[in-house]
Amino acid sequence: MRGVFLLLAALAVVLPGCAFTAEENRPLTTALDDAVRPESTGAKIALAPVFVPVGAGTLLLDVFVLHPVMILPDAVEDTSELVWEEPSGTYVTQAFLFVPKLAVTPVVFVFDWLGRSAFDVD
Repeated sequence: MRGVFLLLAALAVVLPGCAFTAEENRPLTTALDDAVRPESTGAKIALAPVFVPVGAGTLLLDVFVLHPVMILPDAVEDTSELVWEEPSGTYVTQAFLFVPKLAVTPVVFVFDWLGRSAFDVD
């Protein structure tokens, strides 16, 4: 039982920073929300069997496909700035560091991309 409370506490701390909680990171779900706004309670109840699964599908596409694709340029820019731009040291030092920079570039990119995909960092 204590483990459940710890899990809930951890989710309460991490969840507000998750990327899917920001409206700009959910373009399909936001478009669906804007397009379908039933006024009456009866219309909401009648549309629920259709739009609950459709909304869940758009949210899954937003979280696992669209948002990760949308933040690819930011991850590329971060990797470029961190690894390749404004090098310090002489030409010989930079030539010596070329292979290690090549090796670390995909690692930095993947961690940055996954972090931006999971958390709302902007």
